[in-house]
Amino acid sequence: MAHLDLANLRTTLLDDTQLAAVALHRTFAGHLPVSSGQLVVCDPLVQAEAPALADYTAPVGRHPVEIIVHSGHPALAVVWFKPRTVLSASALHWQMARWTTQDLTGLEDDSFIGYPVDAGIGCFMDTDTQQALLALIEQANGDEDSAWSDALIDHDGLDEGAEYRPWGEDSPHGLVVFTSGWGDGVYPSYWALDTSGIPVALVTDFLCIQGGDGRDEREIADQAYRDSLPPEEAEALARLVAAVERDDADALRDLLKDAPQRANQIEPGCGGTALFEAIRLDRPQALRVLLQGGALPAMPEHLHMSKVTGYLDYARFLKKPRSAELMAVLEAPVIAEPAASAQPRRSFWDRLFGRK
Repeated sequence: MAHLDLANLRTTLLDDTQLAAVALHRTFAGHLPVSSGQLVVCDPLVQAEAPALADYTAPVGRHPVEIIVHSGHPALAVVWFKPRTVLSASALHWQMARWTTQDLTGLEDDSFIGYPVDAGIGCFMDTDTQQALLALIEQANGDEDSAWSDALIDHDGLDEGAEYRPWGEDSPHGLVVFTSGWGDGVYPSYWALDTSGIPVALVTDFLCIQGGDGRDEREIADQAYRDSLPPEEAEALARLVAAVERDDADALRDLLKDAPQRANQIEPGCGGTALFEAIRLDRPQALRVLLQGGALPAMPEHLHMSKVTGYLDYARFLKKPRSAELMAVLEAPVIAEPAASAQPRRSFWDRLFGRK
């Protein structure tokens, strides 16, 4: 089975809210004029003479081009032959685009064919536009200051796609150009076909994302954690952090009374725990209430940094020294039980979680 990340391709059909949920957004790049129906995908600075795509033709007309953007870079470029809003992902069939000289049947699993990029940009154009572009290139005769290439060499404004018309606005020719994801490489394109086998879109995947998701593993884990929190618990954690900011000991005690574990639970809004925030904001009174006379718990792994794997490490790591009062709370040993007790002293967190 040749490389085909259906989730990536189906991402082009998501609405703006759905895209934002996976750290992506859509931008309109311009209209692609199609007069011959034969389409070319290539790096126009280094391979403007690339052959047209085989197997399918595009309808004549002007078709919108959209870019799905990840971290400021195009992840997917798509030219629509039918309105995106009337299409259903489940009704589409996807086929890898190829030149007539390329054979899809010989591809191994997870392999693909695509067009090479060596100047950091890609494009969609019709073969009529291609011939006009090749004529400009021939006229330039290698002149590095040629007007046709200036806008392409200068990538400013092209990151999220733009129409390019060196022939003027009245010309029937034009191509839509965009930077190629994270840079040079070889990138596959795919035809989107309806149930009748008619092309409704052409998509180039710049391989910036996997599974249609622009988030990294940590961001995905963060979202899963947020989704796992009942709304009332998420609200309580937000109130706990706000009480730390105000240094409101009474509010802290009230919020911890029935759920002391909240002190060391990550609050999605700030991304840290109440303990973390008490140290960051230098709130010794709040820290004392959060600890409730027990030892420092282990810092959640999510908050670990280089050479910082615990709360005391974090306090010492901060550029501005913490107050002597706060450091005294952090460094205070747990007071031993009276000698009459036969059981060793257990920290508050041990007692909470039933550790021996």
